Amino acid sequence: MKGVKKLFFRETRDMLLAETGVIDTETADISGVFGRVIAEDVVAGMMIPHYDRSPFDGYAFRSSDTAGASEDNPVTFRVIYETRAGDVSGRALGKGEAVKILTGAPIPEGADCVQMYEKTVFDENTVTITEPLEYNRNVIRAGEDVKAGTVLAEKGTVADAGVVGLLASQGYAETEVYRKLRIAVISTGNELVEVGESLQGSSIYNTNRHMFLAELARCGFEAGYAGTVGDDTDRTAALIKACMNEYDALIITGGVSAGDYDVVPDAMEKAGVNILCRGVKMKPGMACAYGFSGKKPCMALSGNPASAMTNFHCIARPLLRKYAGERNCLQEIIKVRMTGDFGKGAKGERLLRGRMSIEDGVVCMRPSAGQGNAVISSMAGANLMVIVPAEHGPVRAGDVLEGFMI
Repeated sequence: MKGVKKLFFRETRDMLLAETGVIDTETADISGVFGRVIAEDVVAGMMIPHYDRSPFDGYAFRSSDTAGASEDNPVTFRVIYETRAGDVSGRALGKGEAVKILTGAPIPEGADCVQMYEKTVFDENTVTITEPLEYNRNVIRAGEDVKAGTVLAEKGTVADAGVVGLLASQGYAETEVYRKLRIAVISTGNELVEVGESLQGSSIYNTNRHMFLAELARCGFEAGYAGTVGDDTDRTAALIKACMNEYDALIITGGVSAGDYDVVPDAMEKAGVNILCRGVKMKPGMACAYGFSGKKPCMALSGNPASAMTNFHCIARPLLRKYAGERNCLQEIIKVRMTGDFGKGAKGERLLRGRMSIEDGVVCMRPSAGQGNAVISSMAGANLMVIVPAEHGPVRAGDVLEGFMI
């Protein structure tokens, strides 16, 4: 892969997406569907509601019987029974009759309109109205919400509470979903020390281990830590190969630049990974290597936390979302007005991290104070990335740039 021209991150992402497959499926109980990716079009087998019903408490009438009713000419009806939600409707209405009806109750046979009780005068046996009611007034007709045959959730949809509610409304106890991705995380570098141990000399804590396990969990994936490995090609290759056998995907941090001890790309190839990308034209996050072992993605990112996480959101996360079965795996690009300056330009694209605000109805962002490759604090609370185009120069407050939520 040495000497291959580096691409911008969206070109790199799209190239890798073209090679990305989809994980296999499993059946999930409705109680576990929330947040899962639906693996088949879910079609309504019945109408919702499946019967004509009342939207509120009131009285049901035949509209033809209400003609001529007014304040000067009130019309009184005999109440023949009461019906509630869950009841089976009683006999059909005759001329001059009404039914007391509660919210969600079925419209009685013969009735075709409803008046809310606040607009009537009633006692135990009669109800009086003072205005005519047209056909279908205050009646929720069968199928008004969902018609039979409607696609409730398309294949590749992430099930939210509304989707779960639609499935329940159809009586679906289970549905087919894509299996949750199991992703391994490896940290590399002789300098790493685990949290809880003492720092010696120039050693540093293994930040990426915990940051990526947390981020992968937030994204809905099952993540496991596979271990820390020093700057040794053979040991790194052995650990990569073991992860490729056990997990669906692998994220490696560190050892991916061009230094004497950056052994990860060589170790990936030695482990049987077909590398398709070495580096990308972006800051931060330029150092990376992406490849596949069979259909399983292997993603090697910088050891600098902010750099690694920036590359993850730009390239790795869309890749994993497609692999997980999502139809819409790309971030939605939005226009963002900058409310602060960033004084550096770049030949390639630059990604700025920050927190979104809404000002005068416009999406805005002030860049986090530190934007360096290793500035972990810039990721804390950040929920938006802004894309500074190549050759843009310094960013000034008031500039409108493209961005996406993270």
